[in-house]
Amino acid sequence: MPEEDALKLNLVNGMATNVKSAEAYANLGRLQSQQEQWQAAITNYRHAIELNPNCSWFYHHLGDILLKQEQWQEAIIQYRRAIELNPNFPWSYHNLGNALLKLKSWEEAVDVYRKAIQLNAQFHWSYCNLGDALVQQKKWDLAITSYWNSLVILLQTHQEQDFVIIATKLGETLESCLPETVDLAIAYYRKVIQNSQQYPEYENTINFLKSNLKSWIKIADFFLHKHWMNAALILYSMAMEVYPDERLIKEKLKTVFQKKKDLEKSILLQHQNINQNLEKWSKYDEAIAANPTVNSSYNPLAVNQKNGQFILSTDIDFDLNQLDQLFEAVGWMTRSHEQMKIALEHSFLAVTLWFVKDTQKQLIGFTRAVSDHVYNATLWDVVIHPNFQSQGLGKALIQYTLEKLRQQNIENITLFAGSKAVNFYHHLGFITDPNGIKGMFWVSP
Repeated sequence: MPEEDALKLNLVNGMATNVKSAEAYANLGRLQSQQEQWQAAITNYRHAIELNPNCSWFYHHLGDILLKQEQWQEAIIQYRRAIELNPNFPWSYHNLGNALLKLKSWEEAVDVYRKAIQLNAQFHWSYCNLGDALVQQKKWDLAITSYWNSLVILLQTHQEQDFVIIATKLGETLESCLPETVDLAIAYYRKVIQNSQQYPEYENTINFLKSNLKSWIKIADFFLHKHWMNAALILYSMAMEVYPDERLIKEKLKTVFQKKKDLEKSILLQHQNINQNLEKWSKYDEAIAANPTVNSSYNPLAVNQKNGQFILSTDIDFDLNQLDQLFEAVGWMTRSHEQMKIALEHSFLAVTLWFVKDTQKQLIGFTRAVSDHVYNATLWDVVIHPNFQSQGLGKALIQYTLEKLRQQNIENITLFAGSKAVNFYHHLGFITDPNGIKGMFWVSP
């Protein structure tokens, strides 16, 4: 055998040995990954790549492990190398998009997810994550169509376990990105249905509506349950456009209009003191909005303070003279005990916060909620004694009240905040003027 041929044979045999060894390392890495031995798996996949740097699978699986370990930059490097070697594998694009989302590289993530969808148009998470990236770019219409496509594919493929997640994204985007009035949005979607050939991005959605009314109603009902009235109105109205004689849809529309009316009435409830005591309210807002001197994980009710203890209660049978003293301490007007007793008895919930030391018990915090007992509740009279402010007690009072309301399945909770208290309530999860709704007051002359 010529010397040159012998060298070639040795080279081929060596390459074959390397490939087999690379596969062995990769298989070991896969098993270690399944057992969540992440660092060992990373090491073995790197060994596999050293021995066979031309296998896209090794880079892809290494990227998956790095993604789980939140090593976003390194995961991106591996997915890009996998794509160079195999540009037709949709999962490398999809997972690369996931890493880019983590790094807030919205524009590149959009391009990558679109490529993943091009290669595999039946994976609902690629559409959903594309929607997430588009929301970050404030491209609302494109985000909505992406969420629609995701939800349609999910329902067509019977992957019900992901329904709530994706339906929530669609509903929230419809609610937060509507034009000034919901009527304009409804008119737009009716136009889409009537001229669907001009809106190819909605083709899957409209076809789904025309062939799956039951599933469509399921989505709209979910929005209604979450109190996203405008989003529900849009879906029921679109269904009415396609099924004008369907009695069920007419009944649903009637229900959502009534609930929307009830919600607006709840938001427009009169606040008893805000107009008469603007200066006093402003003073109190400064105190309640002050930054707590404790960290976010601190629970002021779980410790004693100077041998005293804080106690929350929902018992309305307490001395109203103490409530007078609390109101006076923050500059509010006191109220007739007879009227206040009626107000407490007709409130859905009243919460008091007490400071107990030795045999003394002082009322230092108060709020109450009025409610329709089903959908909505509004908080009133949120107050913390000035001597106990800036300790996180206002936060504890509100969080306790919200939890009590949620235990009664009430999800729509509103309140009226002075301008200096807005940030305080924002940090507790409240949002300002959802859907452009403005609080309005009529005060008896």
